[in-house]
Amino acid sequence: MNLLFPLGLLALLSLPLILLLHLIRERRRRVVVPALLLWQNLPRRYDALSRRRLPLTLLLMLHLLAALFLALALAQPQWLSNFFGQPQHLVVIVDTSASMAAPEGSGSRLDAARARLRELAAGVRGQATLTVISAGAEALMVDRAGAAGMSRLLVAAEALQPVGVGTDLASALLLAASDLEQDPSGQVLVLTDAALPELATLLRDAPTNMALRWEHIGHELPNRAILTLAARPQSHGGMLQVYLRAANYSTASQRSLVRLFADDRLLDTRVLDFPPQGEVEQVWTIPPGVRSLRADLEGNDQLPADDVAYLSLTPRPLRVRLVSATPALLERALRAIPGLQLQVFDPGALVEESEADLTILDGFLPNQWPAGAVLVFNPPTGSLLLDVGPARRVETSSVLQIHNQADLFNGLSLGGVVLESIRPIAVPAWAEVLLSIDAVPLMLRGRVGPSEVVVWNMDLGQSNLTTRLVFPLLLTRTIRALTPADLPASILTGQRLVLHPDLRADLIEIRDAQGILQQIAVQPDAPPILTLDQPGWYEVRELAGERELFRGWIGVNSGAARESNLASQPLPPDRSAPAAAATRQPDAHPLWPWLIGLGLAVVLGEWIYLHARR
Repeated sequence: MNLLFPLGLLALLSLPLILLLHLIRERRRRVVVPALLLWQNLPRRYDALSRRRLPLTLLLMLHLLAALFLALALAQPQWLSNFFGQPQHLVVIVDTSASMAAPEGSGSRLDAARARLRELAAGVRGQATLTVISAGAEALMVDRAGAAGMSRLLVAAEALQPVGVGTDLASALLLAASDLEQDPSGQVLVLTDAALPELATLLRDAPTNMALRWEHIGHELPNRAILTLAARPQSHGGMLQVYLRAANYSTASQRSLVRLFADDRLLDTRVLDFPPQGEVEQVWTIPPGVRSLRADLEGNDQLPADDVAYLSLTPRPLRVRLVSATPALLERALRAIPGLQLQVFDPGALVEESEADLTILDGFLPNQWPAGAVLVFNPPTGSLLLDVGPARRVETSSVLQIHNQADLFNGLSLGGVVLESIRPIAVPAWAEVLLSIDAVPLMLRGRVGPSEVVVWNMDLGQSNLTTRLVFPLLLTRTIRALTPADLPASILTGQRLVLHPDLRADLIEIRDAQGILQQIAVQPDAPPILTLDQPGWYEVRELAGERELFRGWIGVNSGAARESNLASQPLPPDRSAPAAAATRQPDAHPLWPWLIGLGLAVVLGEWIYLHARR
């Protein structure tokens, strides 16, 4: 308790003043009688003695109480929350990585963590607060509640699933520190199976200004897992070489079968003999044309999710249409790019609608930009799309200057490139200059409506660029920068995937391993970011209205050394909060409004009492 205005206590001097007034107050009643002769012989009390006797009446008590409450209110007292007991705040971080799916008792390790969480929730009383944070491949705030909201918090905790490779403990501890910012005396409890090989690294950047306790969930279990499944062509269009790596996380030798499936057809079955705590590698050579691979390990172990590996071999098609009156030079360079499907059109035969992923315009511009990716060579004069001037010769002393997009030119040398003539071009508002000579733009790039445009403002026939090694490299990089990248052949569960869809797409459909469909509207300059948290095949479709632009598959795997090894690692020691954080400053709450209210209530009671006597 403290007083904001101690001088207000001087108002307590009104209490003796009230007593004095009641002492000198005339207390005799006036009574009308016929005569005073009979009263004269009665013994009299001395008046002084009668005045000194304090009249203990209800009215006096009410006066004193009202004065006391109002005088204390003038001093503006405050009470401190610590006086009534400090509320407790506990933050529980639950490990939700893939290894928490391993069995424990009658359920999984995550079930055991949920049971422990229910025990903690049952102890939440009064002003205590419980916060739950999940720590999987990324850390998420699950819920925060007091005693009244425990049922809601437990429902949210029941929805947690053991998904994702890795445990983002550092981010989870940062979330916990943020949650305890207003209550530094709170505690953090981590429920984990400690299958964390990089635990010291994970905690390197974790906050240290809070009390931290660790509780181990589960016990050590043997396990086998497929860690790597990869494939590469032995030559262009030739046989495929498939590589598999599997590990045995057990102190005993193990023997297992591995089956390789191509497009869901069994190709081969082999016996794998694992040494203790060792790895086994296998290589297959298969014919081309396979679209997907799946490897199954007959593990019969504690974590079935990492006994299967998926690999997609379906590249994204690169359909290109070349519009040129003299296409020979560009056609030869384009056909040398692996995976590129080329169609050549005369400018007079150009159609607006096309299935092409990239439109290349050589010496020709239509009335409007084609939708999607567009690459322009040698833009002509008199076009409505670009303001191009007449050609002029280039001085022999002119030097090429790179402006932006360093990645496009990274590692490439433009030395020795000679241009005989150039055409001045006005830079549109939507474009930026990548390359110039004598202040004349040679390469432009920008987004205009539904089109991504790169302009090479040069006549390849009036330059030695096509004879330089840099030409096919720069051409390939420009095309790859304009067109969507291939989907990854496989990723680990819980990893984030950034999609770069076709510029013409307005909708993306994702069908997960359980067959659940998710639709994502495409926003310009905001590529969708997905978290694929279930092992298996994911189907990706890009749509423009009802038209399908692309369909592909991604294999999502759970096998990784940091999750498949179910041996527990030593946990760090528990940590107490720093002394400054452990002593929480008490919260001050004003008491004077209550005192004023009590004083006014007493005055009201006095008024009712006086009126009731009349």
